[in-house]
This record gives sequence, C-alpha cells and structure tokens, in this order.
Amino acid sequence: MQNKPPSVKTAIVACRIMEAEIESARRGDAAIQTFYLDQALHIKPSQMAGKIQEVIDRIDSTAERIVLGYGLCANGIVGVRAGKQELIVPLCHDCIGFFLGSPQAYLDDFHSRPGSYYLTPGWIAERKDPLSIIEDDYIPRYGRETAVWAKKEELKHYTHLVMVNTGADDIEPMREIGRKNAAYFGMEYLEIEGQSREFFKKLVYGPYPDHEFIRLNPGDVVTQNMFIE
Repeated sequence: MQNKPPSVKTAIVACRIMEAEIESARRGDAAIQTFYLDQALHIKPSQMAGKIQEVIDRIDSTAERIVLGYGLCANGIVGVRAGKQELIVPLCHDCIGFFLGSPQAYLDDFHSRPGSYYLTPGWIAERKDPLSIIEDDYIPRYGRETAVWAKKEELKHYTHLVMVNTGADDIEPMREIGRKNAAYFGMEYLEIEGQSREFFKKLVYGPYPDHEFIRLNPGDVVTQNMFIE
C-alpha cells in the first residue's frame, strides 16, 4: 500500500527568477513546499497557465493553500484554476512589483522615472539581461548584426537601467553586468534597494491583504479583470 504524501501548509508555485528571495524567506521550513518553473515560459505566455495548472493539479491533495509566485505576466496566468483549496495570487502585473516590495511601490517608482528598464540579480543569473538575450537568443536566430539592431530598437526609449538589489544574492558581479548593459545601450545605471524581504515573507507566510493579493476559492479561475482597478 502506497503511503499518502505528507501534507504541507502552503505550496508555492513560482517563476525560478525569484527562487533566491523565496528560499531566503522560507528558510528551509518544511511546512512550505516550493515548485519553480522555467523563466523561459515568459517567452511563450500562452503556455504558462497550462504548466502552472499541471503543478497545481499534482499537489492538489497535499497542500492547505497554494500561492502563485507570478503576476499577471502578459496574461500568462489567465485561466489558471484553483484546486481543492484557496489559490492566492499577487496583485501585480509583473514580478518587478515583488522585488520593489509591493504593486504600489512599482507604480510609484515607474511613474517617477518612466523610461526605466528593471533588472534583478535573479534575471541576470538566468541570463535575461539584454546583452545575454542577444547572445543566447537573438544571434542564433538572426545573426549578430540584426540581433544587435533589434535589441537596440526594443530599448531605444529607455533612459535608465535600474538594478533592484533585493539583498538575497551577492550583488557585486550582478552590478558589473548591469553597468555593462547600461553603457552598451546608452542608459544611465541606477541601483535601488528593493523592499522585497517583507513582500516575499507575505508571499510565503501571509497575511494576504486585499490591496496586494487576490484570493480565489476552490474552482475559481484567474481572469484579467481581477487585475483591473
């Protein structure tokens, strides 16, 4: 007879880009189970909901609560359905709000500097900074000259490259890469201290206030309208 999997208080299904911050908040707590999905899902957001749903369905009988470590992410999580327990979703359009400390903190920072391109240590570790994207993704598809032109066109309206220091990683090597990107694309390099520690603690342990999180009852489905004020 097969033993039933041990139950956990909270299961977190998140993008790998925030693994360092979530694990720092969790501190090895066995009551918190974590599942990380490849950041590359952001390239094909139409596949994101299905991959997240696979994990939710797999752990449906073992967790008291499931929390997503995703924002709306270009509608990538639209269609995700809560299982037998409540599903909690951060009220963020993308993960920058996580790293800055809240959805409002992101809006405040962005409106103070609209031409900002944000990077975090996790994005750089996953080689999702612009220069790495050119090398890993664009050059194999387009060749170097077209790849460089395309990325510069994408970023031509950005004036600042903003590194969000979350305190979860050694920032120095990440800082060097951030500055290199800023210089290459003609942006001013800025570094800000993200207030992510408190937000990731909330993500892992709660509380989940209504102005920062959406709570779905069993069977409810994530919709775009949930993120529209």
